Amino acid sequence: MLLGQENIQKTFSRLVKENKLSHGYIFFGEPQVGKYSFALSLASFLENGEFEEILLENGFPKHILKETLIIRPIEGTIGIDAVRDIKHFLSEKPVYGDFRTVVIDEAENLTPQAENAILKIAEEPPVQSILILITPNVDSFIPTLKSRFQKIHFPRVKNEEIKKLLEKNYAIESKRAEEIAKLSHGRPGRAISLIGDEKAKERFKLAASVLAGKTSRHQAMESFIENQTEIYLFLTEIIAKLANNPIKNYDTLRSITRRITGMSRFQLNKRLQTESAIWNI
Repeated sequence: MLLGQENIQKTFSRLVKENKLSHGYIFFGEPQVGKYSFALSLASFLENGEFEEILLENGFPKHILKETLIIRPIEGTIGIDAVRDIKHFLSEKPVYGDFRTVVIDEAENLTPQAENAILKIAEEPPVQSILILITPNVDSFIPTLKSRFQKIHFPRVKNEEIKKLLEKNYAIESKRAEEIAKLSHGRPGRAISLIGDEKAKERFKLAASVLAGKTSRHQAMESFIENQTEIYLFLTEIIAKLANNPIKNYDTLRSITRRITGMSRFQLNKRLQTESAIWNI
């Protein structure tokens, strides 16, 4: 079983068994809750008949999924060339399974041109093909594109499940595992990054300091402003903390989400957009 996603796994197992899979899905939910990992496990299931945890290296599976194409941003965007690769990949028939699967991670980074090209594929999907878009916010896409995909929400995972994961797979002592699980805010990927990723720990401390008013926005921006990926990760760290009280922080959460989408899709000034996103915190 994949951590915290048992119900979604059962749903897809049933859909495959009943031959009711859609041609396209949008997996959405907070960062690091398991959307990308589940997409790869689903691809493995369609190819090998088994859901399994896929080990990653630099964001890609360590072992080859022969009927799966993975698309991720290059220098912060996913452009039309990537969509051409998708069209070519889906034009070929599957050999090792019943489907060819395309997984687009961080799909909110699709350029407008690429997004419209994806829409054309979704309007006339090749047979035996499945297209999965992964994003924190389903509203990152134009309405016509959203309407062509089934939406699957990935919720947070219970702290107890994350604690067990840390103890079993990472040999973390029980008390420490419990502390990390609480800090993860229901996001397994976040918990794992807090074990040994020094940059993740730095972002975690900086976000907490900014929200507590101990570090100015200007100081925070100086830490990450030259690296678009780090800016995005820092903002998602802010989102994770604000999401603990979504009603109180609704306006700020909406503003940050909108700014992230604007930075990726329209190449807006990153510094101004990031500062504006957290201005009213």
